[in-house]
Amino acid sequence: MNIEFMKYRALSLVIILWFVTCSIFLFMNMPFIYTSVVHVLNVQHDIKMSSGQIRDNYLLIIRYLQSFFIIDMQTTLPINNVVKEHFGDVRRLILLNNLFMVIMTPIVIKTLIRLRKNRFLWLLKLSFRQIYGCFVFLFVFALIDFNDAFIFFHKILFRNNDWIFNAKKEPIIILFPDQYFMIGFAFIFIFVTVFYLILLRFINRSTQ
Repeated sequence: MNIEFMKYRALSLVIILWFVTCSIFLFMNMPFIYTSVVHVLNVQHDIKMSSGQIRDNYLLIIRYLQSFFIIDMQTTLPINNVVKEHFGDVRRLILLNNLFMVIMTPIVIKTLIRLRKNRFLWLLKLSFRQIYGCFVFLFVFALIDFNDAFIFFHKILFRNNDWIFNAKKEPIIILFPDQYFMIGFAFIFIFVTVFYLILLRFINRSTQ
């Protein structure tokens, strides 16, 4: 029974991670969110670029981060080795994120359909709630002090300090204000919560 429970807990964790990877992919590929944040914060004044130029640079960077075939990051802003190293690290994480999403999408869907067909979907309910509860805890932790949480996650994800930029030496950091990442974090939470509720409803209806 314990082994069976651990199996469904692991599946629940995979599903939540799948939700997270899907939300990251969607957020990165919704440039209107980025341009809206830039407009509200008047970033174009700080970096001395037009809104169109900022959007073009953002799209170039996002294209680089998500492509296996683009080797060099293209931008009209000056970039040094620190910038190249950090964005290279980010690129590897993003590619891993997207790869996980692509691989797990058919696996998760097929697994849920099989569990529903065999009437085992109800076994997922408790562990799914527990894993989501852990996700909510992490969100609340980050919400209490986003700056500290942001630094904490950077220290976990990156093996160096290349993510610490100087706006004078690495002006590209001005293109990505903290508020943009805060909105991204909120987007991930909302997306995961919505799809958690949808899947929970699907489980409840399947067990009636």
